[in-house]
Amino acid sequence: MAKHLLRSRFFVLFGVCVTLAFLVGCQKKGIEDLVSTQLFNLSLGTMDDQINLFQFENAIETPLTTVFMRDGWFYVANGNASKVMVFSSYGDLIYLFYNPQKNPAPTILGPLDPNATDEASTRGYVAYPFTDIGKIAVASDRTLYVEDRVSEAKMVKDVDHGLTRTQIILRFDRRGRSLGSIGEEGVGGTPFPFISAIHVTAKDQLVVICRLPDYSWQVYWYDKDGSPLYQVQIGLDNLPVKDQKGTINSLVDLMPDQDEPLLYAVIYASKSAAPTRSGTSDSSQGVIAVRAYKLDLRTHKYDPSFVEFPQNPPIKQKPGLKATIPAPPSNLLGVGQGGYYYLLAYSDTNLYTLQILDSSGKLRARRRIAIEDSTLTFRDIHLSSSGILYGLFADQDKASVAWWRSDLVLKGN
Repeated sequence: MAKHLLRSRFFVLFGVCVTLAFLVGCQKKGIEDLVSTQLFNLSLGTMDDQINLFQFENAIETPLTTVFMRDGWFYVANGNASKVMVFSSYGDLIYLFYNPQKNPAPTILGPLDPNATDEASTRGYVAYPFTDIGKIAVASDRTLYVEDRVSEAKMVKDVDHGLTRTQIILRFDRRGRSLGSIGEEGVGGTPFPFISAIHVTAKDQLVVICRLPDYSWQVYWYDKDGSPLYQVQIGLDNLPVKDQKGTINSLVDLMPDQDEPLLYAVIYASKSAAPTRSGTSDSSQGVIAVRAYKLDLRTHKYDPSFVEFPQNPPIKQKPGLKATIPAPPSNLLGVGQGGYYYLLAYSDTNLYTLQILDSSGKLRARRRIAIEDSTLTFRDIHLSSSGILYGLFADQDKASVAWWRSDLVLKGN
C-alpha cells in the first residue's frame, strides 16, 4: 500500500513537472511582455503643475503638447497654455517657463534666480512671451530648445518653395536665461519652414528637420553653440532608390545618428495605385517594404546597403469581415547609440510590438507592449537617447507620465 501510494505521488509529481516544462517552453517561444511603470500623474487645468489639453472652440489647429525626457527629468511642452513644465521622475515641479499673458500667476514656485549657484535654489519660474510652442529637446548640460513661431513682421516669404518661413528654435540655459534663437544660418538666423522634428545628438549637436510642400525635406545640423555644420535638402529626385514598374518609393521619416553626422532615411516601397473604372486610384494595396538608408552629410552620399524592417503579420480577422486586415508598417521611434533601430508596431486592440534591430538589420529583441488606446484621449510616445521608451498619456480625468525600461531588454539577451 505504501509503495503504491509512493508510486502515485511520483507520477503526479512527474506530471506536474512535465506540465510546467511545457508551459515554460511555450512562454519562451512567445513574445514576452514589457510592462510599463507609471511615474506620476498630472491633473488637468491651468495651474503651475497642471496640463491644459482642452481644445479651443473654432480652433483651426490644436497647439502641440509633447514630452521630452533627459537624465530622469521630464519636460512637458503644453502648447495650449504656452508653457513648458519640468518635472522630476517623482512628479515634483522643478522649473516652469510660461507666457504670463496666457497663464495665471504661479503659486507653487517663485521666480528663478539666474545667478543662484546652489542647485537646490534653482527651482522656480521664468516668464517668456511664447507665441506658439512646438517641439522641444534638451542637451546634456540642460540647455532647453523650444520651437516657437515668430511675429508676422519677422516671417519670411519663400517664393521658390511656395511657403512662408515662420519657425525658430529658442534656447534657455539651465538657469532659465534666454540664449537667443537659432534660425537657418545659426544664432539669430532667419526662420525655418514647417519643423517636423528637432533632435539633440550625443555630442549635444542640434538637428532640425523640416518638411516642404513639394514633399521634400530640409535638414539643418548645428554644433552645441548653434553654428551651422551641415545642411541638406532631400527631394523625390534624389532618393537612394528609384521607382520601378509597379512600385513607387516615398520618404516618410528622417532620424539623425547619435554619434556621427548621418541621417537614417526611412523609405516606403508601395505598389502603384491601380486606376478603377471611375478613374480614381486604389491605394489599398499598401506598403510592401520599409527600408532605412544611411545618408552621410559629410559627402551627401548614401550607403548602398540598407536595413529592411520586418513585415508585420496581418491583424486578426474582425467579426463580419471576410479578410484579415493588413498591419500598418512599424514606426521608427529612433536609432539609439550603437546603431540599434527601435520599432513600434500596432498588433491588435491596445497591443503593440516593440522590435529592436541591430545595425545590420538583425532582430535582436521583441517585446509586447500594452497601451490602452481605447480609453485614452491623448498620447505622445518617444525613445530616449539611452533606449528608454516613455510617453505622456491622458484620459478624460487626468494625464500621466510612464515609461518602459526597454534599455534593459538587450542586456537580458
